[in-house]
Amino acid sequence: MFDPILKIIEIAESTQDEARKLALSGSPAGTSIVAIVQTEGRGRCGSKWFSPPGKNLAMSVILRPKLEPRDAPMLGMLFSIAVADILDKLCHPFRTSVKWPNDVLVQDKKIAGILSEGQITNGCVDFVVLGLGLNLNSLEEDFPLNLTESLTSCSILTGLTFNLREVGMSILIRLRELTGRFEIEGAGFVPRLWQRRWLHKDQRICRDGVEGTAIGIDDDGALLVETPDGSWVKISSGEVCLQRPCPAKKVFNRDLPCIEKS
Repeated sequence: MFDPILKIIEIAESTQDEARKLALSGSPAGTSIVAIVQTEGRGRCGSKWFSPPGKNLAMSVILRPKLEPRDAPMLGMLFSIAVADILDKLCHPFRTSVKWPNDVLVQDKKIAGILSEGQITNGCVDFVVLGLGLNLNSLEEDFPLNLTESLTSCSILTGLTFNLREVGMSILIRLRELTGRFEIEGAGFVPRLWQRRWLHKDQRICRDGVEGTAIGIDDDGALLVETPDGSWVKISSGEVCLQRPCPAKKVFNRDLPCIEKS
């Protein structure tokens, strides 16, 4: 459990970097940073997060969980569940869904992305920083032309304008509820809860030239894929393509979670 502490700053290169500094200096679990303007926001695997200044929620929260490093990726999935639960209320009657590993969608368009980073020392998790980029008040004209068909926002869906602090606190409170359950029950409930919102189960996907059907989520949060020959492949991280032509390379990279060791 943690007590939400939300700090709003005017500008930051990355809320992830700011939160990491605070974590290294001993800030408690629940400490969160929101930047009105984020100049170098990033997603998973080094991708950039586009966001017009002042319109969207760029937030990072520090957790100090007592768990095995292998279970750390589950926190990213837990965060996506918390975000989806709040978006169901903000964007009613639209139903929020998730895409593996940590994207949040509405009407099959991306509305939020989540990044999980952390530090391990001597086989123990020191802290995890969960980052969120949520399209809150963006309008279609705010997005690059090549992204208007794949992105949406709370304002586009509802015609309303939302308060960054209020939405941020709502998400933190829901995350606190879920992490409390996590501490009591362990990570086992997370894949089941996440799959209730999973939009792409049983769809054809590809990764590094290998095609298959997304059939489930393993207990550690990895994606389970059934290939045409009937074998199963486990994907731990990275991007997968949905119903798109795949390149010729036939290799699966079994990546490690984005956790750094000190």
